[in-house]
Amino acid sequence: MDQPWLTITLVMAAGATALGIAILRGALRQRRALGRLGVRGVRTRGEVARNARREGPTTHPPQVRYQAPPVDRPDAPATQTYRRTPLNHESHPLNAGIPVVLRYDPRDPRRVVVVHTKDGRPGLVSYSATANMTWGIFFVLFGLAMGVGAFL
Repeated sequence: MDQPWLTITLVMAAGATALGIAILRGALRQRRALGRLGVRGVRTRGEVARNARREGPTTHPPQVRYQAPPVDRPDAPATQTYRRTPLNHESHPLNAGIPVVLRYDPRDPRRVVVVHTKDGRPGLVSYSATANMTWGIFFVLFGLAMGVGAFL
């Protein structure tokens, strides 16, 4: 083998591209889950109030707690506290006490989706569809650039 670095570079480029495609597939799945709300929604903060739990043969999804206006008055201040299951609860793990950023339907604040979660440790992001999309695009472009650069 007269050029081992070319082979190593091409294998690494293929690996980076495959990793980027895998990340993009997951991010697109997460963004589709955000589309379940049907409207852009109003952004608010909350926290995970209860973990997913099993009672006999029934599994109950996790619940989030947040403040929004009352159901019958969308123009009122966000003083009503809701404790609901998000529409996209299966898209990512939700553990009790984790702060979350939510979007709720202004016509019915009981309909909510999780946009972003923070891990309990400072500075670590555990879920963000936009961040995952950005990382996926980066790895795909990096892998392609590495493959093209190997032949130049």
